[in-house]
Amino acid sequence: MTIRRTVRVLVVEDSPTDQYLIRRALERCQEIDFDIEVLTSTKGLSRLLDTIEVDLMLLDYDLPGQSGLEFLRGLPVGQELPPIIMLTGSGDELVAKEAILAGAYDYFLKARIEPEALGTAISECLKKATREKAARRQKLETERLAVIDALTDLYNRRYLADAVRRECGRVGRYGGTLSCLMIDIDGFKQYNDLYGHLQGDAILRQVASLISGSIRDCDIAARFGGDEFCVVLTETNHEGALHLAERLRTSIAEQCLVAGGRALPVTASIGVLTTAGQPIPYPESIIEGADTALRRAKTAGKNQVHATCTGVDRDIVRT
Repeated sequence: MTIRRTVRVLVVEDSPTDQYLIRRALERCQEIDFDIEVLTSTKGLSRLLDTIEVDLMLLDYDLPGQSGLEFLRGLPVGQELPPIIMLTGSGDELVAKEAILAGAYDYFLKARIEPEALGTAISECLKKATREKAARRQKLETERLAVIDALTDLYNRRYLADAVRRECGRVGRYGGTLSCLMIDIDGFKQYNDLYGHLQGDAILRQVASLISGSIRDCDIAARFGGDEFCVVLTETNHEGALHLAERLRTSIAEQCLVAGGRALPVTASIGVLTTAGQPIPYPESIIEGADTALRRAKTAGKNQVHATCTGVDRDIVRT
C-alpha cells in the first residue's frame, strides 16, 4: 500500500473561480494529500510566511494591488521562501522567464489546471527544491569544513590569519583595543606517550570545549597547531583579557579531564597580548607577541599567565 504524503500549499489567488478549480484539482490528486491555505492578495504574505510552515506556494501572476511578480521582485535578497509555482492565464514565454528570474521554481497555465497536470508540476517542483536544498546544505558544510579544525571544531589556522588581519584593519580604522591569547597544554607529549594519541585527542577536544564555552560570539577561538590554541578578543582591554586568561587557566587546571577512562591533572600556560593606545601593529605581530608571552609563561614554570600590554609585562603565577 502506497503511503500518501501531505503537502501544505499556500494558494495566493484573488479569483473565487480559480480558487475553486485549484482546490478541486488538488483534492483529486492521486499521490499527494494537500493541506490548503488561501490568500486573495500579497498583503500580509511575508508576515504569514514568517509564522507558518509552507511546503509550496501557488502564486497568481495577476493580483490586485501588487502582482505576484512584483511581490517576488520586492523581497529582500536572501530571504528564504518555499518553492513557488507562478500561476497565470497567459501563455507568454516572456512572462514565464520573468517569473523564474524573480525566484519562482516553475510556471503553470491556469487553463491546464486539472489533477494530473498540476500534481505532476507540484511533484517536480518539490523534487527540485529538495535537490537545491541539499546542494546548499552541502555547499555550506564544505565552506565550514574549509575553516574549521576537524578535531576540535574550533576555527583552523587559516581562518585565524584572516580574522586577525580583519580585526587589525577594523581597529586601525575605528580605534579600540584588541587582545590575543595563546594557550598551550603543559607537557602534552606525556599524555600521548602514556595513553596514546586517541586519548590525547580527547584531551584536546575537552580543552577546546572549555575555551569555546568561555568566550563571546564575537571572539575567535582557533586551534593554532598541535596542542596550542589561539583566542582573539575583539574590543577587550588588557584587564578583560587577563581576567579571561586566568579564568581559563583555572578552569583547565580544576576540570577533571578524562583520558583512558581516568581523570588526569591537566594544566595550561597562557600568553596574553593587548594592543591599545598605539598604532595597531602588523597582524603577525599580534600572534608573535602573544606567543612570546606564552614562552615566558612556560619558562617561568608553566600553569600560569604571562601578559604584555603596550610594552609593560605582567605575570600571574599559579602553581
